[in-house]
Order: sequence, then C-alpha cells, then structure tokens
Amino acid sequence: MRVTRELLLNLAQEQANKMAAKDPSIQCIYLVGSLLGETAFLGGVTDIDLVLVHDHPVPQPREIVRINSEVHLDIAHLQDTVYDPPRRLREDAWIGGSLDVGPRMLFERYHWFDFVRASACAQYWQSEHRMARARGFAAASRRAWQTLVDENPQGLKRTQLYLDALRDCADSLVVLDGLPLSPRRFMLDLPERMREQDLSDFTGLFVAQFANDSVSEEQLEKWHGQWLESYDALKGSKDAPVKYCPTRRNYYEKAIEVLATDHPAAALWLLLTTWTEIAAFLPKSAPEYKNWQSFLRVLDLDSKNMPERIESLDSLLDRVETTLDQVAAESV
Repeated sequence: MRVTRELLLNLAQEQANKMAAKDPSIQCIYLVGSLLGETAFLGGVTDIDLVLVHDHPVPQPREIVRINSEVHLDIAHLQDTVYDPPRRLREDAWIGGSLDVGPRMLFERYHWFDFVRASACAQYWQSEHRMARARGFAAASRRAWQTLVDENPQGLKRTQLYLDALRDCADSLVVLDGLPLSPRRFMLDLPERMREQDLSDFTGLFVAQFANDSVSEEQLEKWHGQWLESYDALKGSKDAPVKYCPTRRNYYEKAIEVLATDHPAAALWLLLTTWTEIAAFLPKSAPEYKNWQSFLRVLDLDSKNMPERIESLDSLLDRVETTLDQVAAESV
C-alpha cells in the first residue's frame, strides 16, 4: 500500500479519537512536526508527532507507538500547567513555536486549544520575545562552553556538552525566523534557514566544528554499520531512552542512508549526535563503545584535539552573539 501524507493525517485523527475516548484526563490532542508540511518522509520513513495535554501530572512524558516499519507515533504527554500562563510561551521556541506555526488540532475539550493558542501566539514575533528566544539558546550554548573550559570534563560528558553547545549555537540564529531545527533534519535544513537570513557563511563554520577532511563515503558506510551495532546493543536496556527504542531504528537508519549520498555533512551530524547519546548507555568496556571512541578520534573530537575545538567554538559563539546584538539593534 502506498503511504501518503493524507493517509497519515487520517491515521493521526483516528488515533487521537481512540486515545481521547479511553482517557478522560486528555484536554487536547494536536499534531505538530514534519507531517504538517510536505517533507515528512526521509528515506521513506516518518513519524506522526502528537502532543497530548492532560489535566493531571503525567508519569510518562514520551511514548512511541509502532504502526509499521515506515511509520510510528511519537507522542508527547504534557500537563496543562505547562501552558499556564499562555503568554509565557511567547518566549518558548519549542512549545510556543509549535503553536505559532499552525498545528492541527485533533481533539479538545472546552475550547482549550483556541484559548491557549490565541494567547500564546499574540505578539509572538514582537522583537523582545523573538530576541529572548534567540538569546536563550545562545546563553545555553555559552554556559556549556564555559563548563568545558572551567571544569574540563572528560570522555562522554565532554563530547555531549560540546555537541549541545554547537546545537544551541545554531538554533540561536535559526529561531530568529522560525522553529528550532529537528534532530533528524538538522543539517539538512540548516543551510536553507541560514540563506534565508543572509547568513550562509555560518553553515560552513558550523560544519567545520565537527567534521574534517578525513570523512569519506567509505568512512560513512563503515561508521553507519558500527552505529547500527551500537543501536542494537541497547536492546534489553531498561535505562535507554524511549527515542532509541527498537521501533525508531529504521527512522534513523534510513535517514542516515539517504543523507550520506547527497548530504554527507547532514549524515555525519546525525550519526555523531545520536551515536553519542547511545554511547551513554553502553558499557565502557563494550566493543561498540570503543568503536564510538575511534569515531571521535577520526573526527578530531578526542581529548588531544578537543582544546582546539573548544577554542574554535568560542570564536563561533562570539560571532553569533555579535549577530544577535546587530539584529536587536536593527529591531529598535
């Protein structure tokens, strides 16, 4: 059967109706993410991003439900207090931003959705709110950089902090005109988002922070195979995050495959960020963990080269902070 966007939208509505009928605590269900646009599929695989708003605390903030090998539900469970007061969401790039771009409401009680969205999105693009969102990401990136300098963490923690700082650095510019970048399409969408803001040179500087000339098609293929072994090693782990459950393997695997052909930097970023998160749940003595360490050495992200990487990140952050100051001045 040919899976189309329209079919998935109908499926999302059916699933929402079933969940609302079973759980009276649900105040609203709305659809967000790539299915709202025309680029939902990557490597022939996609997910259906649903937000369920409850009137009491939720024990499970995220849930993955398999539909088939190409499609699954990615469900966020939030308590309604997260949206109170709605005006606070004007400075929230994720929840407020997803409301602003026009999510599809699938179920609501007592006109909850209309009220919250109207209040949250009013003045959402006012300069002070726009800059608060951008500076929030820049500040988080600077804090991570400062921790790298002051505390000099080692191993996995150092790599995670470095990648967090890089991601937030990019998103501080991205949110000047829209939502933050999604993990799977991060480096696929970053170049276009930067071109739209006349900041095309940032993309090359960003890629230089995690890639080098040693990356080749053969290397990507080798790393992809090792990444798959690491992903599979998570099976049975009680501590592994739900986003890396077996149902999501195809979601990442096919994306890496298709990106490696025409967008190697995007494939490398997805490999690097997901593999690093997966490595946190692997035994340090496991061969899969050692493969990840070898991967970092080839990319000059090991202990020997990290001081230079951190210094370069400082320069990139300086550039971003200067850009934000200029944008703020022009908005006055």
